[in-house]
Amino acid sequence: MKNSCHIFFFTAGIILFTTNHLIAQTDSSYLTTEEILEDILQEPVGEVDESDLYEQLELLMLNPINLNTASVDELLKIPIMEISAAQLIVEHRNKYGYFFSLNELNTIENLDKSVVQKITPFLYIEKETEVGIEPTGTFDSLIDGTNIFLRSRIINSLQTNEGFTKNKYIGTKPKTYSRLLVKYSDHFQAGYLADKDAGEIDFNEFSSFHVAANDLGFIDKAVLLDYLLEFGQGLTFWSPYAYSKGADAIVPVKRTDRNIRPYTSSTENNFFRGAASAFRFKNFIITGFYSNNDFDANIDTVTGKITSAPIDGLHRTTNEILKRDAANEKLFGGRLDYFYRNLLKLGVIHYQSQVSNEFQPSMAYDISGDKFNYTAASYNLLLDRFNFSGEFSYNTISVASINMMELLISNNFTFATSFRNYPRNFYSIHGYAFGERNGATQNEVGLYTGFKWRSPVGLLNFYYDQFKMPFATYFNPTSTQGDEYLVDFLSKPIQKFEVRGRYKYENKEITEGMDNSKNVVKRLRQVFRGELIYSISNKIRLRGRFEYNTFRISQTGYQETGYLLFQDIRYSPTANLNIYGRIIFFRTDSFDSAIYEYENNLTGVLTNVPLYYEGIRWYLLIRFRPHKIFTVSAKYAETFKPQEKSLGSGDNTIQGNLDNTFSLQIDVNL
Repeated sequence: MKNSCHIFFFTAGIILFTTNHLIAQTDSSYLTTEEILEDILQEPVGEVDESDLYEQLELLMLNPINLNTASVDELLKIPIMEISAAQLIVEHRNKYGYFFSLNELNTIENLDKSVVQKITPFLYIEKETEVGIEPTGTFDSLIDGTNIFLRSRIINSLQTNEGFTKNKYIGTKPKTYSRLLVKYSDHFQAGYLADKDAGEIDFNEFSSFHVAANDLGFIDKAVLLDYLLEFGQGLTFWSPYAYSKGADAIVPVKRTDRNIRPYTSSTENNFFRGAASAFRFKNFIITGFYSNNDFDANIDTVTGKITSAPIDGLHRTTNEILKRDAANEKLFGGRLDYFYRNLLKLGVIHYQSQVSNEFQPSMAYDISGDKFNYTAASYNLLLDRFNFSGEFSYNTISVASINMMELLISNNFTFATSFRNYPRNFYSIHGYAFGERNGATQNEVGLYTGFKWRSPVGLLNFYYDQFKMPFATYFNPTSTQGDEYLVDFLSKPIQKFEVRGRYKYENKEITEGMDNSKNVVKRLRQVFRGELIYSISNKIRLRGRFEYNTFRISQTGYQETGYLLFQDIRYSPTANLNIYGRIIFFRTDSFDSAIYEYENNLTGVLTNVPLYYEGIRWYLLIRFRPHKIFTVSAKYAETFKPQEKSLGSGDNTIQGNLDNTFSLQIDVNL
């Protein structure tokens, strides 16, 4: 704790020393990030930390796309970007020449103004005066071309849970995070990250480093130390996070890979440590990669086999510390991509993996052994208003596949469909493909269809997904199936006033105890949501939401309901100050009918909170930017359940009915 505080306040001291009396305009990038994530994501039915998705958008903003050279495929790397919008931008550039200002995007016919507002932070225009300027000296060139991004954060629960009171957690309470990114021009980047969870000892319990370069002659990308690999649609390689089914019916269906990426996340597993490089030769890109990395594992002391590989990254207790970096993986492979104009992209990849200990399968068709080989092929074809993409992956036992078609029926109507087939004996140790169990590329067959329609009265998103797990899983003794659909409608009937309605129907088979035995039953969950957003002025925005859900198992007669009501405000009294506040009233019968809601949080943090039983939650978040290089954020959040005597479970149990936290963050951009 003492080390963490020293680092945090030392950072603050440097910042205050370097600032002066100038007041800068607020950077609206974090507002754009939050709005995009709200559009794409829906509240999940499990408590997860999706801060990596937030960080992914932030890094895209730090490495924007040149509007005057980007192809349709490159523009589609922006998560909110649609094929129709990308095509309109490229067609306008081809017809009228280069853009001189990002504001020119607003003049493109049929390009939605709300889309322009959200994609602008991910784009830039290289000024002609920046080309061909000779630096006055090596040192001047280095200073002028270098940008430094520093972030330091501390999150502390003001209550003490049983992990601390019973001395099970050997570390301190605060969760701390520090990240340094250094960029030189658009070609070089270096980074360091240190992270500590609540209950852990050292401020750098997890550390990550990387050095990266791109667009250096025939060197397309190169990363030393920590990195990620993305390929095709995520069957073989993907980062440990991706968008799943949500309020946007089109964006989450298709993955847009970026080949090699420097690793900048605090997720402590599922990344690579070594080196990777990609080289461009005309229409080809050749990639090679090597990794030698430890990972958390529970190992049977008798057989020496891996019984599980936890990915939570928690090392608070003696048992959790024993699993830390208990196993090792050595991996190497190569990739070849072929590009034909801006129409076709073909890719093949192969890699071999050697794990220090064998995996002990927990059931038939589960992962086993210590040597793994994967070969995969992917394609992406863009033909006028059609986009076909997919991937086939072979693990020496079976072939998994996912294929997707996106059809631009008009500039305002997009249709997408995707079929996935993941055999029972296919398992991907580094994949994260689209599906019902997002990322679980095994034992699933599914068909997804959806459309997005920008009608004269509003934006309508709809999807329908059918899925089946043909064989038994760890949680279900027999085959199970289900289907779900979602309707989301957003309308702006008058200026500064938005209305949103959402209905989700989810019908799945699950295993439930009945008559002293376990049986497969159908569980029906329905969610109804209504939301009103009113921008009183440029300084004040109000938002209110009511959500009601039902949870029913007809075979047992088990039924639950729950509701949530909240009102929040976003207030910007000055250009350099933003204040968020929200109060939430909720009541559910139990955890089964819990309602999840994403909240405004510190920049780079994206978590959802499960609200169940009866209570009130409220929070206040302040972002203040006293100088163009310096932003400070603080949040206080509190949950109160008057009918409860304790909150949480296990080592996280809090005695009492109050759970509150305080968070503080400093961001520096030099």
